[in-house]
Amino acid sequence: MRISSLLLALLTIPLIAGSFTLLSDTLDMNIGTYRSIKFRITPEMVDSTYISGEFFTEPIPTKLEFILVTELDYIRGWEGRGEIDTLGVFYSENGDLEMEVPDFGDFVLIVSNRGNTSPVTLVAELSVSYKGSGVTYDSLPFGMTLLMTVLAVGVVLAAVLLTIKRMS
Repeated sequence: MRISSLLLALLTIPLIAGSFTLLSDTLDMNIGTYRSIKFRITPEMVDSTYISGEFFTEPIPTKLEFILVTELDYIRGWEGRGEIDTLGVFYSENGDLEMEVPDFGDFVLIVSNRGNTSPVTLVAELSVSYKGSGVTYDSLPFGMTLLMTVLAVGVVLAAVLLTIKRMS
């Protein structure tokens, strides 16, 4: 019984993971245009974080470029104030997309139609998946409970001491 419980626990630990949908839409993109998709990765999601999914372009074959940058680099590039550090680039026609997200923070996935000579229709189902729990620990409820307990004990102790003082 103990061995089977331990084996079950060891097998379910890697299954603690999560994901969220990044893009599930059809986008019409003119020549030389792009779309940006902003998303956030918390520290609890950092373990083995990937953007993955499928996409299709029309007319076939038309290649699209997927560029991953931090939100700060995206803003810098938009304002033309500095160098942009790309975290990942994927350039393909149709099929599967897999791109690693290296750290936590605010990111932008840019879908670009530059370099093509015709408008493109993109049909995509992309999601962000990770092995972490994704649950953010909040110490405020514990702190409030501790504070209320200390105050309650103080009030009861004060009441007991006042009662003892009046009785003597």
